[in-house]
Amino acid sequence: MTPRTHDSGPAEGDPSLYEWAGGLTALTRMTSLFYERYVPADPLLAPVFAGIRHDHPERVATWLGEVFGGPAAYTERYGGYDRMVSQHLGKALTEEQRARWVQLMCRCADEAGLPTDPEFRAAFVSYLEWGSRIAVENSTHGATPPMHMPVPRWWWVCDATPGTRLSALSRPVEEPTTSAPATNGPPGFEQHVKPLFRERDRAAMKWAFDLWSYEDVSEHADAILAKLRDGSMPCDGAWPDGQVEAFERWVAAGKLA
Repeated sequence: MTPRTHDSGPAEGDPSLYEWAGGLTALTRMTSLFYERYVPADPLLAPVFAGIRHDHPERVATWLGEVFGGPAAYTERYGGYDRMVSQHLGKALTEEQRARWVQLMCRCADEAGLPTDPEFRAAFVSYLEWGSRIAVENSTHGATPPMHMPVPRWWWVCDATPGTRLSALSRPVEEPTTSAPATNGPPGFEQHVKPLFRERDRAAMKWAFDLWSYEDVSEHADAILAKLRDGSMPCDGAWPDGQVEAFERWVAAGKLA
């Protein structure tokens, strides 16, 4: 993964939080559970959301989708940041209401089947905490929040992205050290390149492409080679020079099947 500071934005090639969550369908499933199953019976939240529009779950899901790196649909349909801020002005939201909102949104994320991996949940919860605290601040009587601001864009926390960590719950697999297959002629994918990628390498990159697929690897060969050269792929240690050279020979020879 490309090194970056906390405020430099997502690195090229990382999936967005929107994509990893499952898109608008998954987010709407979550917000529908929240507003239809939990809010009406909750003594803290029911008064806050009394009289909301029937499409409120979709609106909130669309906001979250834009925040998490999806299309700018909230801005296009509903008015962007200014519209969201206007929904909180003068509401005098309490810390208890804010904390309950976060708690129940996390519960609904579980029930809606959003990803439970630590990397996604760290980013997901960090936005809920940040955004809800801003909402409380903006709702305080006499507050004058800045207007005409861009919609926040949230991404992975501290470079903790899918595939950067080997799970302790993965079944241990004794994998021999892979060496570059010998070849006296032009290297081919099935015989010379595919064996270079371990099963764990394939699992770590499955969100982007299949390292055991000729079509996928040939399409992304330049990007893969760049990461192999700089040592950022695989995530648990750089390849030996011989394996990198074997992949380079395959690319230079025309990426034969």
